[in-house]
Amino acid sequence: MTQFVSPYWHPSVATDIAFFTLRQGDLHLLCVKRKDDGKWALPGGFIQEGESLDQCAKRELKEETGIETPYLQHFMNYSDPDRDHRGQVISIAYVAIHPSFNLPLQADTDVSDARWFNTSQLPALAFDHNKIASDGQQHLSRLVEAKPDMAFAFLPTSFTLSELQQTFEAIAGNKFAPHNKRNFRLWVDRFKGVGLVVETGEMRTGAHRPAKLYRPNPKLF
Repeated sequence: MTQFVSPYWHPSVATDIAFFTLRQGDLHLLCVKRKDDGKWALPGGFIQEGESLDQCAKRELKEETGIETPYLQHFMNYSDPDRDHRGQVISIAYVAIHPSFNLPLQADTDVSDARWFNTSQLPALAFDHNKIASDGQQHLSRLVEAKPDMAFAFLPTSFTLSELQQTFEAIAGNKFAPHNKRNFRLWVDRFKGVGLVVETGEMRTGAHRPAKLYRPNPKLF
């Protein structure tokens, strides 16, 4: 079979991952420090021959941070010819989410460090990664409002209603803030006529008064 060779010029293609988690109730973004210029950036890199975009994103995330995430979704493309000083690079951007517990970070390959940053205190990132991060956060907010079950990806297997509300507030904003506690719990109880969550029958005890634990309603998910 004759090998096809395109007569047209083509740019490089890369994937970048806006990886979010919750830490102490605040939304955080995973960033890596590039070895070549010392700048913080989103995890990601160039696609390899014979590799799909999804495979590239998963590989780069694993190589640069040591993390494999169960949830990864493409949300936008970035193609400004001047977005990368090294040449024209099209970036395929993904959103990833995961609970922050049990997520040891391990910088490797072309990065020297990997760290969680509060989304309200991000450093100046390389290329257009601050815009990608902002767009990714907005996409995540819309996604969780449209599909509330996505919030469970940030939580452990069982959780309190306060933790559930804090999760929605951190992702989707003041609509789910503490002053709306009553409306939030009515919404949870009446979600699709069966409720968003169900009690586990267990309690969490500690410094504060005991609190009931919940899990996703199996009738819905």
